[in-house]
Amino acid sequence: MQISDLSNYGFDVADAMELCINDEDIYKEVLETALEEGREKLVTFEEVYNAGDFDRYIIEAHGLKNAAKQIGATELSEIAKASELDGKAGNLDAVKARHEQLMSKYKEVLDAISQLF
Repeated sequence: MQISDLSNYGFDVADAMELCINDEDIYKEVLETALEEGREKLVTFEEVYNAGDFDRYIIEAHGLKNAAKQIGATELSEIAKASELDGKAGNLDAVKARHEQLMSKYKEVLDAISQLF
C-alpha cells in the first residue's frame, strides 16, 4: 500500500502532506507515531469513558481532533471536535451517544494506517 492509497479510506492526503511540508518521509513518521499512540489512546478513551471521567474525555477528544487533522483523517477529526464541543457545553448525552461512532472511526483510521506499515 502507498500513502496515496489512504485517500481510499477517507484521508485528505494532500492536506496532510501540506502540513508535513510535502515531505513523504515526514508524513510516514507522523502516521507511524499516530498508529503507535492511537493504539494506546483507544484504551484510554474506553477507560475514561467507562469511569465517567468526562473532563478527561474532553481533553482526549481535543487531542484526537488535532492529531487526526494532522494525518488527514478529517472525518475522525470532525467527530472528535463535536465530542469536545458537546463536552465543553455540558451536553454529555451527546458525547455518550457519539462514543461508539468515535471509537469505530478511530479503529478504521488505525486499521488503514496499519496497512501502510
